[in-house]
Amino acid sequence: MLNAINLPEEQARKFLAKNKIENCEIKKVAGDASFRSYYRIFFNGETRMLMFAPPQHEDLKPFEKIDEFLVSYNFSAPKIFARDEEFGFLLLEDFGDDTYGKILSADISQEFPLYQKACDALLELHKLKAPQDLPLYNNALLFREVMLFVDWYLPLHKKSMSLQEKAHFKFLWFQLFDLLNGENRALVLRDFHADNLMILPSREGFKQVGLLDFQDAVIGSKAYDLVSLLEDARRDVDKKNRDKIFDYYLKKSDCEKALFIRDYEIFSLQRNIKIIGIFSRLSMRDGKHNYLNLLPRVLNFVKMRLASQNIIFSEMNNLLKNFL
Repeated sequence: MLNAINLPEEQARKFLAKNKIENCEIKKVAGDASFRSYYRIFFNGETRMLMFAPPQHEDLKPFEKIDEFLVSYNFSAPKIFARDEEFGFLLLEDFGDDTYGKILSADISQEFPLYQKACDALLELHKLKAPQDLPLYNNALLFREVMLFVDWYLPLHKKSMSLQEKAHFKFLWFQLFDLLNGENRALVLRDFHADNLMILPSREGFKQVGLLDFQDAVIGSKAYDLVSLLEDARRDVDKKNRDKIFDYYLKKSDCEKALFIRDYEIFSLQRNIKIIGIFSRLSMRDGKHNYLNLLPRVLNFVKMRLASQNIIFSEMNNLLKNFL
């Protein structure tokens, strides 16, 4: 079970003191689906965020690497003020509490302009050459992810695939992956959705979008993060807005339309099948049962994609209809 690890407050205060932050208040803000947790530090009328990533479970280096890359190109990732990799501490810029999810739960009329701004950030990101020493989002990694469905979702529902069905499952996925454009040049943040996007109104243009949770970034398709944004497991995006943002991206990007649409549809199915497996694992292995409340929305994305008129999904639909 993935148990939360409490902040070692004595070590945290020593780390803060080394960085001239003393007599401060430390208030827990959030954790996530990993071992990482976050704390707001109040001192002298200012605030910082303290990330605690227990070194026995988490590696700070991937986050630091992507953060520094994004900041170097003027994206709004939190600046790193100090680090202690021995104890797993990062002292970060505080972006506040205004996530997309929070703001839109209070004022849904902001959905289109906010998502358009997020799309602008993606378009700018996709102009960059990704750091070349990142993992490649290749067929092997994509398939390992969809196997989470077999390994966790099916057992959660007391189902299983035969060896023959598993072999067919693998065959069909690699058929789909072979249809992908293959131009894996973009930096893919992988969790580009409303809970990881912040509103920073004092900044200009795409910099008004604060970026969080990108330590698992890879080199891959430009379509992937657009799927993350528009097919959000945690909130419903209005279909008209979803279609408008998709069209907006196509008009503003240099992608070949037909190839991009095909990639988007394949990644839509792959990502949502993966998420079903991840949420099932979080419940079964880690006791985080609240994630099961999100499954119906993700299942709808999967069923919508499988039932589409695109014949590339017909065999997968025939295989999976008895398991969903």
